[in-house]
This record gives sequence, structure tokens and C-alpha cells, in this order.
Amino acid sequence: MRLEKLGEFGFIARVAELVGEPEGAVVEGIGDDAAVLKTSGDCYVLVTTDAFVEGRHFRREWLSAEQIGMRAACAALSDIAAMGGEARAVLLSVGLPPGEDAAFGEQLVRGLHDVARSWDASLAGGDTFATPAGVWLDVVVVGEVDRPWLRSTARPDDILLVSGTLGGAAAAFHLLESGRAANADALPAALRSRFTRPTPQLALAQALRQLPEPPAAIDISDGLVQDAGHIAERSAVALTIEAPCLPVSPACAEAAVQPDADPVPWALTGGEEYELLLALPPAYADQAVAEAQKVGVMLTRIGSVSKGLGVTVLASDGSPMELPQGGWDHFAVQ
Repeated sequence: MRLEKLGEFGFIARVAELVGEPEGAVVEGIGDDAAVLKTSGDCYVLVTTDAFVEGRHFRREWLSAEQIGMRAACAALSDIAAMGGEARAVLLSVGLPPGEDAAFGEQLVRGLHDVARSWDASLAGGDTFATPAGVWLDVVVVGEVDRPWLRSTARPDDILLVSGTLGGAAAAFHLLESGRAANADALPAALRSRFTRPTPQLALAQALRQLPEPPAAIDISDGLVQDAGHIAERSAVALTIEAPCLPVSPACAEAAVQPDADPVPWALTGGEEYELLLALPPAYADQAVAEAQKVGVMLTRIGSVSKGLGVTVLASDGSPMELPQGGWDHFAVQ
């Protein structure tokens, strides 16, 4: 079967079946935002890796070298946040064409390093290599956590909370793709920061260490509905999202008015948000919201967990919504 038919997550499922259950120091392997390793210490080690390829993950006509590095760092760090952890070190493998200006590579690394350093993670090494064309990046982040957050621990009667606001990255992409903004620097300020330097929710992860038990969690970088589906599958439960409850970004709503678009599908299916979707018992909701507020993060209740399978999105009248195809799949024909 061709990969474009199988899809990214179908391929990952085949790899997971090939590898089998985790062994040795690996507590949680394929299927979560990061691998979880148990060592002799009191904490678990987290390891995640993210690849970024020019023309697939970013366009140089839209972003400066520094902005490319910042986005790559934020995306990889977000996986550590989704596990409830703290980042400790970043490793970067960078591929550049031999004819590329060295200053471009230096600025790219500077952008990544500045973001990593802002979260107390050091750029500790990596690799460099020549590419036949285009820029290729692979970012590895090593972190640690005392109680890992997993996709597989959601239970019926849990509630769903999402951090921050949604749709800003999708709105920025729409403005760039439609030519209404020539590059990221020409975007409205709120969308520009969202697109060029999103915030990995590492501070939120630390704030919610106060909860009596860890939530089920996922980073929604591939789109809220698609990533909610990963929690539903791993936890063998049904998730219901209430569209009227979504915290749509004001800047997203404003951008949608001009092309007469509906911002709700952007909030549901737009990727690159780097917010967290959490499932936790209702008894912990008020504490979670209060702890998040202490670090300047908004948590919004957007739905619930029940027995069953899959994800349903309800409109304002309570009827299930039909959504356009959305969410990120690396092997899908774009």
C-alpha cells in the first residue's frame, strides 16, 4: 500500500506493531508525544524528536532563518510539555546545501538556541550535513518528569480542557497562502507572534504538577480534532467537543471576517497551535484552572469523555458537526 493511502498514523501503527511492546528502560515507547525512560534516579527521562523539511514544514519566502529556528525549537519543546515535563537539553541536526550562505545557518541556530535557552535547556550538540537541495532540520529534546502525562489515561466522566486560544496559526497560514500577507513580518502582530514563535506550554506543565494525579494530555500541533482522536484511541474512550465553548483567538476571528470564512473550523482542524488538550476528573478542574492562571495561561473547558470510541464535535444546537478534511498528515497529498 502506498504511504499516501496508508497515511502517517497508519504507518506509525505498523511500525509500532513491528517493534512490539517497550522493553528494558523504555516505559512508554511509540504512540505518545515523547518516549519515557526509567533510570536509576527518581525521575523519568523524556526524549522526543521532530524533523522539519523546507517546502513541507516551512517556506523560506515566509520566514527568516531565525524564525525557522524558533519555530522548530517551539514545536519540539511542546512535546515535552505534553508529557508534563521540563526540558533539559536540545540537540540539532541541520542539513544545508553546500552553496548556502553560512550566515543563514548561523541565524537559524541562533533562533533555536534562543528559544531553548528561554526554557533553561542548553543546545548540547547535534550534527551537520550537506543536502542536495533545501534545508532539513531534526530537533531532539531531552527532558525529565516525575509523573509522566500520557495519552492513554483518559476515563469516562473526565472533562476536556484546552490551553490558550485556537485558530491563530491557521489564520496566519491563510493570510500567507492567499497572498494577503507577503511574509510573516507582514502579519498582524498577534498572528505574527503566534506563527513565528508559539509558546510551548512548559510553564503550564509545571504548574499542574500540583494536581492529585496527572491528566491525560496531548499537544495539538496536528489539529485539535485529529489529536483528540489520539487520546480517544489510546484511552479507548469517546471524546465530545462542544464547538461553542472553543476559545477562538480574537485575531483569528478578525482575520476570518475579511475573507468571509468561519473561524471555528480553523480552531478545530488548524495545526501548529502547540497548545495542550487535557482530560482530567471534574473534581480537579477548578484547581487546574487556578494553577494555570498563576502562570498566565488560560484553560477552557471544551467537552467531556464518555464510554465509546472516537471524537464528536457538537454545534450550538447540539447536533454533530460535519467537518472539512483537516489536521496534519505528512503522507497525505497536500
